Amino acid sequence: MAESILKKLGHALSALTAGKEGNLLGLSLGSSAIKAVELVKKGKQWKLSNFGMIQLPEDAIVDREIMNSVAVVESLKTLISQAKIKNKSVCLSISGASLIIKRMQVEAASEGELQDAVFWEAEQYISFDISDCILDFHRIGKIADNKYDVLLVAVKRSMVEAYMNCVIQAGLVPKVVDVDYFALNNLYEANYPKNPQGATCLVDIGAASTKLAISFNGITTFTKDVAMGGKALTTEIQKQMGLSYEDAEMLKQGAADGGIPQQVSELMAIMAENLGDEIKRTIDFYAASSSESPVMEVLISGGGSRINGLAQVIAEKTALPTQMINPFQSVLFDEKKLSPDFIAQIAPLAAIPVGLAIRSGE
Repeated sequence: MAESILKKLGHALSALTAGKEGNLLGLSLGSSAIKAVELVKKGKQWKLSNFGMIQLPEDAIVDREIMNSVAVVESLKTLISQAKIKNKSVCLSISGASLIIKRMQVEAASEGELQDAVFWEAEQYISFDISDCILDFHRIGKIADNKYDVLLVAVKRSMVEAYMNCVIQAGLVPKVVDVDYFALNNLYEANYPKNPQGATCLVDIGAASTKLAISFNGITTFTKDVAMGGKALTTEIQKQMGLSYEDAEMLKQGAADGGIPQQVSELMAIMAENLGDEIKRTIDFYAASSSESPVMEVLISGGGSRINGLAQVIAEKTALPTQMINPFQSVLFDEKKLSPDFIAQIAPLAAIPVGLAIRSGE
């Protein structure tokens, strides 16, 4: 089973859907936490049935590479137990330095020969040994009679195997391997109407990195991973105020409710400025290097998106409307079991796992 899963990855036919088994569990293994979302699809409507999250021990996952598989497996088992997760079929995602996404133009005599042509050209875009990679691609469009616009996805086999092994050891069944950027796009498509006038910049600010995906007409046309995340802010608070890492993290988390020390507020403002500058640079680069429609809005998510004033800073720097993405804008939930306040609290954290759960159910 593992080999058949490993052959496929990404945005096209790479997801092995659950079929008759029903919807899958969207599972995001991040640098600081594991998040799980269960959705149920009734007709064309999604409904949230379960959300769970657990913090990982420090350095269990570093730069999206699993460094302590025992800790990851035990955390997964605890999450399954605490959240009372019954669905064992999982859609998980990957990102980081072991993943390469490249848009390219390829000549092929026919669509039947496109895969061979893409894989033949792929080696020049991949910085590591191609024999150790899993490759897939998505056909974006046809440029001319024998020329195609495609999105190449390559990932180190060892990384996918490491993630799958942890999931299996925790008693789950990996059915789909996807990519964080595409999960964001799935989430956006399911919750927001398409904007024919322009593209949307989707930003997920995690603990160790910030992922940016520019989406237009249902396709992720540009991606970037920035080594800047919420953990850097926690470390700076720890350093400046002489706190333990845990106390610094608690102080940062409490900042969203207001009433924070001036020093912490100033550090958060610096972080917001740095993130805003990076997002502006990315959008400017996209505009200069792409003939696609311009970016018309910015939607932010992830734990780091809760930094006070971040959306306003980004809006000022990019001159674009900026807001928090709402994973539950078109997703129903039972208000008797899940309060609107709880939904609002988890919304910034749930973007990627909700996108994974949506992808697996389609």
